[in-house]
Amino acid sequence: MASSSVQWQPQKINENLLSRTAVLYNSLTWYPTVYTGILFGCFESDQEVQEHPVTMLTKFEPGGFFELHGHPGGEEILVLDGTFKDEIGVHPPGTYMLNPEGFIHRPYSDEGCLTFVKLRQHGGKTRQQVRVNIFELPSQPGVIPEIQVKPIYEQIDYSEKVWIEQWQPGTSLSDVVETEVKEIFVIQGTWSDELGDYPLYSWVRYSPNCPYSPASKDGCLIYVKTYPADNTKRFIVGEDFQQVGEDKL
Repeated sequence: MASSSVQWQPQKINENLLSRTAVLYNSLTWYPTVYTGILFGCFESDQEVQEHPVTMLTKFEPGGFFELHGHPGGEEILVLDGTFKDEIGVHPPGTYMLNPEGFIHRPYSDEGCLTFVKLRQHGGKTRQQVRVNIFELPSQPGVIPEIQVKPIYEQIDYSEKVWIEQWQPGTSLSDVVETEVKEIFVIQGTWSDELGDYPLYSWVRYSPNCPYSPASKDGCLIYVKTYPADNTKRFIVGEDFQQVGEDKL
């Protein structure tokens, strides 16, 4: 992983949803931010779309914190390592949060933590808030017997679906084709396809109608998300949204 001495600035990174993309954890560039003890490692970003949606890893150094702020377009957070805290409580590894438009908080971490974050991709005033721990959720049988599923988010009138998959060792599929964009984030183990292997904290995005052959030699735990490639459906922020605090992303 590279470290940049230049602060994070809004920019285009893997913004084309019709392009198949894979980013390994060790290839990320870590950018310091204006917030105390906070660094960003970005998977995708596009400052020209509405309120600048981003998908990234956020690293809190011990004592790192954000100022009080809200979220145009909402946010998703998955705690990967360490302890993330805000006004709602203390969130250990495995905590998944979907905070909708209008939610306000001041996140911090005394010991430091690492989180997977998606910003400004969950607008809409009627969107439900979600706060669960993926390690405590019961598993459900998937369509493929070797894959267990844990649903996290699906809501009428919104296009996104989010769930967790547990792949057993030796699981492999051939010529999978999606009708929507599909994102994979590796939480444990290694996910693979015909183009390579994607170890811990890798992020992969498959475009619609793009065939691929996924597998996991030793088993893996992955975050999965699907949504339409049409950005007008993906990014929904109310015209009367009022930002709380200065938005410095």
